[in-house]
Parts: sequence; structure tokens; C-alpha cells
Amino acid sequence: MRSLEILKDRFGALEAAANSSIKLARYAPEEELAMDLLVAESVLEFGSSLREASDGALQWARARGVGPLA
Repeated sequence: MRSLEILKDRFGALEAAANSSIKLARYAPEEELAMDLLVAESVLEFGSSLREASDGALQWARARGVGPLA
């Protein structure tokens, strides 16, 4: 459970780069971006799935009395 939380937190930096690349694509050519647009979209999709998995694991742990209550 803790490893999943750490992964979710650390993944935020990669998501920030993906979001920046998508926004900058409106103004700059794709070869100047930090990340390919298809990769950026995939990163954001993975981030969404990671948050869903983390939330599901937290609910599962709370239901069994082994997770944080807050």
C-alpha cells in the first residue's frame, strides 16, 4: 500500500512534464517539446489509472481495518 502511495506521488513530476508538453504543443513544434505528444497522452492515462488503483487499494484496506482512517 505504501509503495503504491510513493509511486503515485513520484509520478506527479512526469505528469507535469506531460501536461507542459501538451500545452506547449499549441505554440512550439513537436520536436522541441520535452515529450512526444503520444507519450504525453499515455503518461496522463497511466496517471489516471494509477490514482484509481491507489484509491481502490485504500478503500480495500479501510474495509478490512488495515488502512489509514483519514
